[in-house]
Amino acid sequence: MKKLNIIAITSVITLTLVFLLMAIPNVKAEENLKPVTLEVGVWLVNVEKVDLSASSYRLDFYLWFKFNPQEVSLSEVREFEFVNGLPTKYEVRVDEENGYLEYRVKGDFIKTFDFSKYPYETHTLTVELEHKSLNASKLILKADPTSSVDEGVNIAGWEIGEFKTYVVEHSYGDNVYSRFIFSIQIKRPTLSSFVKSVLPVTVITTISLLTFLISPQNFGQRIGLGVTTLMSATTFHLALLSGIPPVGYLTLADKMMISIYVIFLYNLSVSVYIMKLVDMKKIDEAQKFNGKAAKFLPALIAALVMIQLLLF
Repeated sequence: MKKLNIIAITSVITLTLVFLLMAIPNVKAEENLKPVTLEVGVWLVNVEKVDLSASSYRLDFYLWFKFNPQEVSLSEVREFEFVNGLPTKYEVRVDEENGYLEYRVKGDFIKTFDFSKYPYETHTLTVELEHKSLNASKLILKADPTSSVDEGVNIAGWEIGEFKTYVVEHSYGDNVYSRFIFSIQIKRPTLSSFVKSVLPVTVITTISLLTFLISPQNFGQRIGLGVTTLMSATTFHLALLSGIPPVGYLTLADKMMISIYVIFLYNLSVSVYIMKLVDMKKIDEAQKFNGKAAKFLPALIAALVMIQLLLF
């Protein structure tokens, strides 16, 4: 009886050891299937140029990678690429033993900007990178929280906004890659944009409205002033849009100029009708119509301003 018990216990122990030995390779296999984590950080040194007409910008920054050399080799870490640019880069620090690689990167990057709010728009400059061959099942990028912007960063004509680093997954058909992105927002100063973009056309429009102070009998001067200021406004409109690439939608500047053109159309229509009344020797009627048109003008301007505010 004791012999049977010993045999039974021995069998149980043997089976347990067999199951444990079979489980160990599975655990190792699961560890091998687990993707490697690569930490990516950046220090933005300078924004050298922002070219809106070419939808490009030139950045200068440090880029570093922190990794476990037992999980991924230095040569594999080097095999990354920038998705939205072809900048020059060179290594400034390499420590394979401790898993650290750092680059200095300078170059142009491209992005499709949104000009719907031009000239009061805000743009986000981004740099995107991912590994050339290791997809998300093998390599996961992680943003280093110590990434930041140098205090000396300054862009002429722009205000610096929020800086962010984050990681997203980007798919190429069935393959999904981990993509590291860092971004910095820039926006136009409100006062500067008003003085350069809104104030000049406001002055031109105000001058054109002086026609309501000219006597109806001098309709030639009225029409001449209206046409001259209209040509000035059109020239200013074209110059204002020359700083951005051709877009297939209306910008805020376009919407503003449409309102300006409505005022000019109203002004010239009134002047032409007054000229007709003067030709018919209806001077008193022309003066009355001029007065009524001048009184209606503030309501028209207020309505156009309200429309602009709603569209903005």
